[in-house]
Amino acid sequence: MFVVTGASGHTGSVVARALLRQGHRVRLILRDEVKAEPWRRLGAEVVLADLRDVSALALAMVGARGAYLMVPPPMPASTGVMEACWSVVDAMGRAVEESGLPHFVLLSSLGAQYPVETGLVKSLYLAERELGSRGTPMTILRAAYFMENWGEELPAVVDSGVMRVFLGPADRRLHMVAARDVGEVAARLLREPTLGRRVVELTGPVDYSPVEVADTLARLLGRPIRLEEHMPAAEVPMRMGMGFSAEMAHLLAELDNAILHGRLALEHPLHVVRGWTTLDEVLGGLLRSLQTSPHQGDGTIASP
Repeated sequence: MFVVTGASGHTGSVVARALLRQGHRVRLILRDEVKAEPWRRLGAEVVLADLRDVSALALAMVGARGAYLMVPPPMPASTGVMEACWSVVDAMGRAVEESGLPHFVLLSSLGAQYPVETGLVKSLYLAERELGSRGTPMTILRAAYFMENWGEELPAVVDSGVMRVFLGPADRRLHMVAARDVGEVAARLLREPTLGRRVVELTGPVDYSPVEVADTLARLLGRPIRLEEHMPAAEVPMRMGMGFSAEMAHLLAELDNAILHGRLALEHPLHVVRGWTTLDEVLGGLLRSLQTSPHQGDGTIASP
């Protein structure tokens, strides 16, 4: 039996479905009963618990072969972001220890080897360090920038024909990966546990530049998309105008600045794992979703 957190999100849902498809017993940790029933119909066991509840987490992990752990992304208006992340990480670490869990896969990010100046990724540096200190065998899955992040402003891009970029030179290629590949690789790593500490760095089949993102959107939409390049600092007032807290706006700008200066980089470039889902497939799927439910999103930050 495997435990999966984040099953209502971009990667956890893929992990859970992959394991169920392969005939494994799956226990999901969710907070919302409404989201639980569809999973029960698929054959999953559901535990309703807050990720800061050590006792509930530990009980859910007892008897499991492994667990997929992720720190939930903060909402745009969140404050006290790092403190909230730390409370979840601390609870997970204590639960892992108390339950005797034999192995877990932690969703992390490229750049999590750096303790500072990486925006939201700093929380994953803390997660890697704290969970690694417990002595339980762990696999750290460091994912590249999610291709799905381009969907955040997709409604505005479709309406205006303008795509704003805050990641530096628009023709520079960046490491990107599809969330579905992250989930499929995580499910495989759960079935292939390590005996110590293993770091797996995951990118897409090829790297893409923002120019290529705009060109792909233009081809899929059948009309031109114009790029507007901005420095990361310009992102702060823009996001605050969209309802983001000042703290979240600064953390996201710091993240984009880290990408600009190459800090969200591979630590082990000779051993990188490549996904298989292309940018064309992801953007095409995002556009189809937009057509069926226009201008609706889940309000979360998709990147790891």
